[in-house]
Parts: sequence; C-alpha cells; structure tokens
Amino acid sequence: MKITKGFPGLIKDNFPDVRIPLPGISGNLLQGENCQLVFMEFDEDFNAPPHRHKAHWGMVLEGEAEMTISGETQVYGPGEFYIVPEDAEHSARIKKGTRSIDIWFDKDYMTVAPD
Repeated sequence: MKITKGFPGLIKDNFPDVRIPLPGISGNLLQGENCQLVFMEFDEDFNAPPHRHKAHWGMVLEGEAEMTISGETQVYGPGEFYIVPEDAEHSARIKKGTRSIDIWFDKDYMTVAPD
C-alpha cells in the first residue's frame, strides 16, 4: 500500500500522541531509554525562535525545513537530515505539509498528550 499523505494508521494507532502546545503541529512518540523518536506533521507553517537543548537529529520525509544551526542556515528537503549538536543555538522555519522523523537525545523532551 502506498501512503501519500500523513503517517499510516500503523504509526498513529500504536504510538501515543505527543503534547505539542502549538497549533498545526502533531506527532507520535516512540520512547527510548535515553531518547525520544517523534513522527512529526506540520499542518501549518511553523517558526521556532532560537533555542538550545540536548542533541537532536531529524530527517525530512516530505516538505521543507529551513534550519539555522550555530549561525549556519540550510534548507532540507525529502530524504535529507540535520544534526543539532547538544547546546547548539538553533532555529527553524518549517513549511506547512512537512513530515519528519525527529530524535531528541533526551528521554523527557516531549510528553504524551492526555487522552
């Protein structure tokens, strides 16, 4: 079966929703012992101001993400990945319709949304 939009039910039905207090962003969480993998979907354009946290790796599956990491700006498209080193200042501009897989190397970065 070819999936052309969104993540399949296999993901949505088996991994809990994450709590993201911003409109137009949703995700499903796979919790690891020391990290979190989140299947992210952006239904609206999103701009993240400069911030810092533990290391973060992500891959764009669909759409486009512009990341500024330690002062260097790069645009990422489908199949491309980015690495944010621990404590590196970074910001993001993510276009509506983008889907990505992101791993935060922090076991508590995201929380599960209440039922």
